[in-house]
Amino acid sequence: MAVNLACGADMNEVWDNAAQPPTKHEVECPACRAVRTEALRASQMRDDTVSEDARTRVVVDPPKLSSVWRSYTADLSPRHCIVSDDTGEIEVRETVLSAIVRRTVADCEDCVLSHVHFSVPNTPLKLRIDLSVAHGVRIPECADRVRQRVSSEMYRQLHGHPVTIDIAVEDIHV
Repeated sequence: MAVNLACGADMNEVWDNAAQPPTKHEVECPACRAVRTEALRASQMRDDTVSEDARTRVVVDPPKLSSVWRSYTADLSPRHCIVSDDTGEIEVRETVLSAIVRRTVADCEDCVLSHVHFSVPNTPLKLRIDLSVAHGVRIPECADRVRQRVSSEMYRQLHGHPVTIDIAVEDIHV
């Protein structure tokens, strides 16, 4: 999903092309320069870590590495606003919201999560959940059930709801 900077440039595109020479716009734009700087810093940290591990011959435990990577990416994920009934707005990282949706949909027997799309960061949360539904399942009932479960679980964990939860059925599986 595209995340636009204040200048209108796609943050992910700027990040992915940080190793390339900057465009004229990226040289002049403070937002693009900041994204490029962070991307290059992250790349250097990764290179330094790999180089250090190679020198010390440390065997990396895959579950530990996975946990570190999830923590690292969680710190960089955009924040979204959940409107709480009691306390106003709560800012929640996209990785947290994604984990809630993934776990909730995983409990549904008749569908599989394909993808979760989020609204623009720092605005009231709107979700679009893409699903693959089992053959023979009535799609409207399945969509309503997923929508209700996700909404209830978000309320249970965050004490608030997304503004909307749209369901898109992209496939039917056996």
